[in-house]
Amino acid sequence: MAWPQESRNAPMSKQKSLSAADMALPLACIVVVSILFTAGLWPFNPFPRNQVAWLAGGGLQFGDHGVVFSREPFQASRLHRCALAIRLQPGSSGGTLLAFYTPENPSQLRLMQWRDTLLIRKDYRDINGRLKTTEVDLDHSMPTGEPVSFTIIASSDGSVAYRNGLRAAGISRMGLTCEDFAGQLVLGDSAVMDNAWRGKILELIIYDRELPPSEIASKYAGWNDAQAVRDAGGDHVVAHYAFTEGSGQYVHGQTAGAPHLYIPEIFKVPHKKMLMWPWEESHDKHDFRDISTNILGFIPFGFVFVAYLTWNRKTRHATVVTILCGAAISLTIEILQEYIPGRDSGILDIFTNTLGTFLGALLFRWALMQNLTRKVLGYVRSAEGDAQS
Repeated sequence: MAWPQESRNAPMSKQKSLSAADMALPLACIVVVSILFTAGLWPFNPFPRNQVAWLAGGGLQFGDHGVVFSREPFQASRLHRCALAIRLQPGSSGGTLLAFYTPENPSQLRLMQWRDTLLIRKDYRDINGRLKTTEVDLDHSMPTGEPVSFTIIASSDGSVAYRNGLRAAGISRMGLTCEDFAGQLVLGDSAVMDNAWRGKILELIIYDRELPPSEIASKYAGWNDAQAVRDAGGDHVVAHYAFTEGSGQYVHGQTAGAPHLYIPEIFKVPHKKMLMWPWEESHDKHDFRDISTNILGFIPFGFVFVAYLTWNRKTRHATVVTILCGAAISLTIEILQEYIPGRDSGILDIFTNTLGTFLGALLFRWALMQNLTRKVLGYVRSAEGDAQS
């Protein structure tokens, strides 16, 4: 039996008119997921160039992503007194300029810049074996573009920090010891996360003795008297780096037995950790702006995905499925970030992204938003119908 022409065409027309509206939510899901992966994995460069350059007069310039580290670890001094002296020229932003790494305590000692403040941070284990952080800040000690010298004394009698030869702060409460100057030395970035520092390191000396205030004042107040600095310390210098090589991938210690420093061609955080716990991540990750961005970024996904599962797929427990999918996408992004040197992999982002997914799904359950979404889909149907007529 032959069907009338109108009867054969009517279902096809109806099917076509429904397809565009039905495809709106799947396409929206694809677009949102693509944006999330793009934002989470940018700049898609797993092998960036290590931005470390030699300075003509001695020193190293660190760019947006630059790192230098010792191939061999420094050994802890058997003495109870030691010192670290560094001359540098701060950049305009913050970051980790020096760190000592050990497997037992990955961030045992860090010198960091925050605006014009030097942060001296130390990780230690409490009586329960949990890692804790103590910090001393030297406010307004790092004016942009001005060379400055710091000397940090570790002693059983108490620790002190000096700036340009003058006492800046007592840091006895940090419990700083010579063991904190041991392990792998990392310059220009953190040993465990991307926290790049942009500035110049001009000189670095580690002593196995305490420097008296008079010697610090005479040797370091005039930091630009390079010869005076290089003559300091005598046979009590554990390691001395003047950065005068001018080229090559190695910085040679000017004292016997000092580990050489290596400048890799490709930038990579030396001991980057996958899925760091929230308390292990940098303080920037706890910033309200960063947390709110991670929550807001996943709200559109939660909204469009639960709408798709509810209206297109008729899925039971669509909200639960959406939340699990949001958590899975976030977990995938964080794992992939391990292989992108400029990004950090942390569990906190998974929590905040999942919360954003939940809020997006909750927003869809609001009747007003459902009515608005139906109207938008109705406009799509009307526009396609006008185009076919």
